[in-house]
Amino acid sequence: MDSQGSPALTGITASSFFSPVWGNPGLDPSFLAGFFTVQDEASQLVVALLDPQPGERILDTCAAPGGKATAIAERIGDTGRVVALDRHGRRLGLVQRAARRLDLHNIECSERDASHSLREVAGSARFDRVLVDAPCSGLGTLRRNPDARWRVRPGDPARLAEIQTAILHHAADVVKPGGTLVYSTCTLLPEENEAVVGSFLAKNPNFFAVTGDRIPAEVRSVTTNEGYLRCMPHRDDTDGFFAARLERSS
Repeated sequence: MDSQGSPALTGITASSFFSPVWGNPGLDPSFLAGFFTVQDEASQLVVALLDPQPGERILDTCAAPGGKATAIAERIGDTGRVVALDRHGRRLGLVQRAARRLDLHNIECSERDASHSLREVAGSARFDRVLVDAPCSGLGTLRRNPDARWRVRPGDPARLAEIQTAILHHAADVVKPGGTLVYSTCTLLPEENEAVVGSFLAKNPNFFAVTGDRIPAEVRSVTTNEGYLRCMPHRDDTDGFFAARLERSS
């Protein structure tokens, strides 16, 4: 659980604030009042890798259900703006509901398929930072969703890699020079992770992978020498996650 917004409590006593709701923190009064959000630690670290700053304009290309979009919105404050996209209108409603619960007014939601051009979304100005939390096989979440193994077919990783690559290329097109692009998945399969990033960098010489001291201190302990954030369930007690921070030089 990561601490997020803190609107004024109305009609909630101290005893109700600290009363546990066993098995479902989503029913806790303090959750309903917007005092915290339930999110795996690895998912939180993706936002830390993006490192959004107050006042920035940030794009979240695959935002539903909204955990990362709202975490970004809280970091950038009222002077910043998050544009949250999702191809499914119903799932985009989850982002809007999360923003209302956390009393966030700096998130703009738009139903859009990020595997197509995003220039219309960007308008006349590109984004300071863009997050591509890409649709993936989800095999990094097996400890919480063991049935996921039965939903993934042999050809799915290759098919998903094509979608991931398309989203990453269109996202890169709307990053301003000097801006940041983070690609992340909740899977550990190389064809959806390193292969996608490697192919992108080979075709986009104006982007480079951030490594070493340029990686935010908060995530360095789970970042490889190549600059890849990699969380492992058996090692880190988190979901299996991969992320890469890329920056645009021109």
